[in-house]
Amino acid sequence: MKSDFFTPVATYRIRFNRDFTFTDLEKQLDYLHQLGITTIYASPVFETAPGSRHGYDITNPREINNAIGSLAHMRQLHVRLRSLGMSWIQDIVPNYMAFHCQNARLMDALERGTASPYYNYFDIDWHHPDPDLHGKLMVPFLKKNLRETIADGGIRLSYSTLGLSMATGGQCYPLSAKSYQWLLSVLPPGMDAVKNWLTEMKGNILQRRSLSDWEAMKSLLKPPRKQTFLPLLDLVNNHTALLQELLEIQHYTFTARSEADFRINYRRFLGVNEHIALRMEDKAVFEEYHGFLHRLYQEGIIQGLRIDQVDGLLDPARYIYHLRELFGNNCYIIAEKILAGHENLPERWALQGSTGYDFLAGVSQLLTDGEGMEKLGRFYRTHFPGLALYSKLARSKKQLVLEKHMNGEWDNLVREVFRLKLAPPETDKGRLKMAMSEFIVCLPANRIYPEGWPLPAADIRQLDQAIEDAILRNPATGTALELIRSFWDPDKKQLQTAAALLLLKKITQFAGQLYRESIEETLFYVYNALLSHNEAGDSPVQNKCTLDDFHERMTVRQYLSPFSLNTTATHDTRWGEDARVRLNALTIIPDLWIQQVQAWHTAHHDLIALIDEKPAPDLNDEYFIYQTVFACLPASGETDTGFSARIAATFLKVVREAKVHSSWLMPDTAYELACLQFIEKILTPGSAFLEGMHQLAEKLGTHDHIFSLAQTLIKITAPGIPDIYQGCELWDFSAGNNDGHHPVNYPLRRKLLATWQDNDHAPGWPKEHAGAHAGIGKAKLYLVNKALQLRNAHASLFIQGEYIPLSSGERNNQIAYARRYRQDWCIIVTPLLPAAHFGKHDLAPLTLPANAPLKWINVFTGEVLIAQNGQLPLPGTQNCPVVLLSPVPDHKFHR
Repeated sequence: MKSDFFTPVATYRIRFNRDFTFTDLEKQLDYLHQLGITTIYASPVFETAPGSRHGYDITNPREINNAIGSLAHMRQLHVRLRSLGMSWIQDIVPNYMAFHCQNARLMDALERGTASPYYNYFDIDWHHPDPDLHGKLMVPFLKKNLRETIADGGIRLSYSTLGLSMATGGQCYPLSAKSYQWLLSVLPPGMDAVKNWLTEMKGNILQRRSLSDWEAMKSLLKPPRKQTFLPLLDLVNNHTALLQELLEIQHYTFTARSEADFRINYRRFLGVNEHIALRMEDKAVFEEYHGFLHRLYQEGIIQGLRIDQVDGLLDPARYIYHLRELFGNNCYIIAEKILAGHENLPERWALQGSTGYDFLAGVSQLLTDGEGMEKLGRFYRTHFPGLALYSKLARSKKQLVLEKHMNGEWDNLVREVFRLKLAPPETDKGRLKMAMSEFIVCLPANRIYPEGWPLPAADIRQLDQAIEDAILRNPATGTALELIRSFWDPDKKQLQTAAALLLLKKITQFAGQLYRESIEETLFYVYNALLSHNEAGDSPVQNKCTLDDFHERMTVRQYLSPFSLNTTATHDTRWGEDARVRLNALTIIPDLWIQQVQAWHTAHHDLIALIDEKPAPDLNDEYFIYQTVFACLPASGETDTGFSARIAATFLKVVREAKVHSSWLMPDTAYELACLQFIEKILTPGSAFLEGMHQLAEKLGTHDHIFSLAQTLIKITAPGIPDIYQGCELWDFSAGNNDGHHPVNYPLRRKLLATWQDNDHAPGWPKEHAGAHAGIGKAKLYLVNKALQLRNAHASLFIQGEYIPLSSGERNNQIAYARRYRQDWCIIVTPLLPAAHFGKHDLAPLTLPANAPLKWINVFTGEVLIAQNGQLPLPGTQNCPVVLLSPVPDHKFHR
């Protein structure tokens, strides 16, 4: 398969923030190049809300975030990257921007209303029927309601060197154009300087100009000094009636944060108030948002794009079409699309692939023992019968989030049916709302993408099945559900209008967001059978991937999406990649783990508090804590107060996301405090619990480290582009995005790499102590380096080469496959978890394909292997547990 576009060989994910800037990256480029990385895979680099740690809360997509660098520095980085033969993929966020006062586009719309070119830039319903929201944007960030906040002095008319604004919660919102006339009408006498300034503002504010021109104009209309404004500020702020009157003429209305869950007139992204969605389906919005990004591409500073959360867009196919039209066919473009089950990217999308959650799920499932997983599942279902029926639980969580956290969006969707004239005016709105709820709850994870009539037959089957399931759930809504079905019913073609297509797009867009919020961001924090499979793209219950299944997936992957990323850690994964494998290793010893958990529960009986006669932590949260401690034990075996604090922080996030005992909006501080005290007590240095944890880690240490190495080797050599998350070239036993992201010790990595960088002719697998004191992961770094060197030297083999499963006598104990491109070959073999049951990981001989080379060298050890009678004996795994073989370049050993 030949690619006519730029293709990375190996990517390295960089998470930029104030603690890791362009300068910090520049210092590490030599190291990354030597490691074998060809492409920087950068988190968003554009202006964000102050203090952002991740870069996704963008306030200005046309400027570089000065907390991490500048455009000039980015150009400097490009020159350095080009000299090393390296490239850059840029993460972009087309779904939403930060709802923040530093979002100049949003503030311009609030300042100038319909005169602003950004009035329709964001997905705001300016015509919402609620009189409090009609013509106003809801600003839901108050801790109390508006009346109480005003009474407490929490909203004030404020002065700054840029002028007047409404200040609350540490942010300043602009005054509307009408405000200047109103202020003139109440201005105390003798304030001529203020009067002149207000008059100038009144005359100029509605002039339609570009954002930059308007900012320049405001800088010329500098207000007098604050002292001059004090009588006006005192007058308004000390008279509630005047302050309320001024608020009434703004293009926004302040509300309590909680109100957004029940009524709202802007589209949030993933139910987060601070995320205001963009109308990216509008070509003008698309062009303005991507203009600076395209300039970076034209300059050659970036060579590829990563689309964040493509399912959040109204029409992903159209967006991708416009993106490809703008950037051309040579640009490498991938999308964050969480593929459900055996779902594939739509073929019509002009993408190189996805960001690799499907790969993460597949390799995690492969490195899980099926029998052990079933034992742990039975144990969990027995002790938590209320959580046993996963499918029922999933739908109940969808219903919970819909009713308690996204009710406003649900109302808006129902109202859209009437606005588009797709339901008779006399239709019972309440019944239609319930029917819409049942239908959306029953839609599966894999979203459809309606683009035109007629819909594909597979999409109709999926929609019809959701209707049938909804009728079974609530027969009383049957008539209303049939009305919904009529929107796409092939027998009712007269109803298949542009309005019906738009509604269907909005329903499926909303359903995708509901799924992510209710399942991945709620249920995955509740269902704790084995935490390693509570990852996006994976499933806590439907997680079987046999060796044959994995081979089939990889064969299909090479055919359909060979340019997708192979990832095992992202900024969104819940577990560090090695912590996930360690949890999977529990499936080797399910009986021992169950016995240990029961013993801990008995031993900790007196440490569990009672709040309103209910345990804190409850049994499910207690089980979560035990798994988390085990997953995150440092490889060194040393735990300190910092470890306890990280476990506590992880638990606090999880208990609020779960929305069972607490939540972000209404935290139950009594329950949380009791749980945190429980964590502190069981993690007291020298405790029997910690000693038991260390013993368990020691028992599994050799196994989980081997399978971590196996995961890494498969990632680098299987079909797809290997992606290394920042710092994960050494062990990562963290709670992923719950555990914070600690600074990466690059001097240590550079020092380790240098120890074998100049020793290519006599490589030696680094030895570290196994078990609970397994060091820092030198073997993992060595594997990454050697495998990436081979990949760089044989790029076509790994990008275009076919995937060939290889068989052996012990086929369930190991995975073996070859990659072949023309006359170029390599072979990969690693143990699988069933091998651990026998206490050893020795690899069985392989049957080679016809025409395969006969003489091979182990890239990791330098050992030469020779096939006899079509069988290739493999080395013992005592010194090096995984095998990467490359042919010895000697033609006489070929058949």
